[in-house]
Amino acid sequence: MKFLHCVVTCTSLLLGACSQASEPSSPPPDGGDDDTTFTDGDWHPGVALRRIGDAFREEVERVVVTPDGNVAAIRRSYIGSDSLDSSSVLETFDARGHRLASAAVPRKTVLVDVVVHPSREFTVLEVRNDGGAQRSVWLRRLGADLRLIREAPLRDQPAEHELLLYEFERQPDGTSGIGKVEPTTVSDDGIVHVELVALQRRHLVLAARGEEVILSTLGYGTKIYALASDLGVLWSRQVMPLTTATTPLLGREALTVDGAGRIGVALSVDRDVFQAYRRHFSRDDIVWSGPFYQTMVTRVSADGQTATMRLFNHGDAPGLPMVAGIALRDDAVTLCGSVRVMNKFQESNHTMEWDLTWVRGNLSSGTLESRMIDIKRDDYTIECKVDANEGVLFAGVNDFVQVDTNSWVESGQGFFYGVDATGHEISRFTLRGPRHTEIRAFDGRDRVFFGGIFDAPITHTPPPEQNQKAMLGIWR
Repeated sequence: MKFLHCVVTCTSLLLGACSQASEPSSPPPDGGDDDTTFTDGDWHPGVALRRIGDAFREEVERVVVTPDGNVAAIRRSYIGSDSLDSSSVLETFDARGHRLASAAVPRKTVLVDVVVHPSREFTVLEVRNDGGAQRSVWLRRLGADLRLIREAPLRDQPAEHELLLYEFERQPDGTSGIGKVEPTTVSDDGIVHVELVALQRRHLVLAARGEEVILSTLGYGTKIYALASDLGVLWSRQVMPLTTATTPLLGREALTVDGAGRIGVALSVDRDVFQAYRRHFSRDDIVWSGPFYQTMVTRVSADGQTATMRLFNHGDAPGLPMVAGIALRDDAVTLCGSVRVMNKFQESNHTMEWDLTWVRGNLSSGTLESRMIDIKRDDYTIECKVDANEGVLFAGVNDFVQVDTNSWVESGQGFFYGVDATGHEISRFTLRGPRHTEIRAFDGRDRVFFGGIFDAPITHTPPPEQNQKAMLGIWR
């Protein structure tokens, strides 16, 4: 299946490249120098940035601002054009862009996410290559100087019902229904393992809760884990059973912690997957209504003992919602991300388009208001965050063209797009670089630190030209 091939070989639906390279008139300095700082440039007015790293193909995947105003970033480097042969490093920088420290991991071990705690210590989520398609989940606790404090694998002894796998079969009427329900097996070492596709699609997400860490994984279904500062598991709770359906794999999860320490997780579901949810959790009281694809939001109590679930639709858009951010305040819910809107055009091999999606609702009644936001051609959200006033800042890539066969045929540009609590525009910024540019991650309030890629390829670029550069910057 071509879409799944895209999922396995790249991040955020982004394949490698097609348009001809053009040199920026004022390129950022080389990434290998610790004394390099953020600089202004002709092709990126309004932001100061620097290149980090100097490998053939690199990307910045996560950015977090520390309590003392520094910034930490996860950078991933690829060996040639091989998407599966990579190395990862966590680096810290001061507010001017000077590199302060770095912590690398062995080749083919992937740093997936990072959070910073009030103590200025970091918890890092990584996936280690065990051979084949399986990867083991590990966590590391690092000091502010990135020195290792402790590390531990994520261990789980799931309950019997958490091992059930719901297999879907095509029904005589053409619909999909539950066929067999069989238990899966637990790993011999007790460590949680994930498929490569789960790694690539942001199905492994961290959130800080004081010195504790909350983790969402797509291993034994979708499970939430609460871990202490020593990386021991305090409790875990399954929020979606394991199924053979593709929607949970092709979607993504968003995770948050509210002011009372409760956890909210949003994930993509469809009407078929919901059959497994109802049966697994004995929730016959919940009836599916609305579009075939929706977002399921589950709020888990601070101690993991109770959970509340509600479905949210994204208006009349029939496509799969890719939720990139969630906020919970009491029962109020804000969601943000993208939806690939179907049947928008009547062109050959071009009938769909990515648009931004914004949803406001609550856990009592679901969606109250939703907006589809079309900025420039395809608009894809890679990260979005909800502020204290319930405004949303979107970031990602837009003004590109993705055809129905999933090839990217025209390059895009990085963007920020802000809306207020009612979903109306309050700000926008475009980062148009050489070739293809994306803002992959950001953090901060008064000053927004961001990371991503520039001078990058799209789908059908020949392998020798699939180089791309990683950047870190400040949007002032």
